[in-house]
Amino acid sequence: MGYNINEVAVAGARKLTQLDFIANNLANASTTGFKSEHLYYSMKGREAQEGARSDLGMTSTGIDFAQGTLLSTGNPLDVAIEGDGFFAVEQSNATTYTRNGGFVTNSNKELVTKDGAKVLGDSGPLIIDGSAINIDSEGAIWVDGTMAGKLRIVSFARPDQLTRGADGRYIDDGSAEQTKSDTSRVSGGYLESSNVNAMKEMVDMIDVNRSFEAYQKIIQTMSEMDKISTNRLGKLA
Repeated sequence: MGYNINEVAVAGARKLTQLDFIANNLANASTTGFKSEHLYYSMKGREAQEGARSDLGMTSTGIDFAQGTLLSTGNPLDVAIEGDGFFAVEQSNATTYTRNGGFVTNSNKELVTKDGAKVLGDSGPLIIDGSAINIDSEGAIWVDGTMAGKLRIVSFARPDQLTRGADGRYIDDGSAEQTKSDTSRVSGGYLESSNVNAMKEMVDMIDVNRSFEAYQKIIQTMSEMDKISTNRLGKLA
């Protein structure tokens, strides 16, 4: 085979890690604004075909920022972004970014996420003091016919540099190259669904499970061969 048992064991462990990513995607298939994330391994030569060698493979993760389907909710505080861009929210003096536009108001009449993070406008937190609420395609918030502010929508030249944080939010350490979004369109009364393709994830899960089972059989076979070789050497001695 050209492999040792440690290399096959590492390859099997990698498949288990891939399985964790798939399981997380499936668990969030109904999470508003969720973006699927995948684990990739690159290999070369014969190892790329047989898939067992661990020393030549590079590991990387990738978040798929493709647009999810927009679903009408009829709730004026629900907002979705068409195209690139993220809502900016603030919690504990830290700004993070999200595609989940399921907003509410708190006791101070501030627009917040459902876990209490303040939704930021171009001039800071947004106050919603009124009953007739409309959010237009530019992200402007109109309350009882008066503009209460405008949602801060930001884009990133290198979204692959964003780090996934808690609650489906993303963290920018400065390397994602933040820019103001000029091409995105805001849809009030809509939410963006998860972009997870549940069918594809299930197919991938089956494939990963089969690969892991194959590695288990290889390890078992190699262990049995080692035992046979050891017994034979013992008899010769």
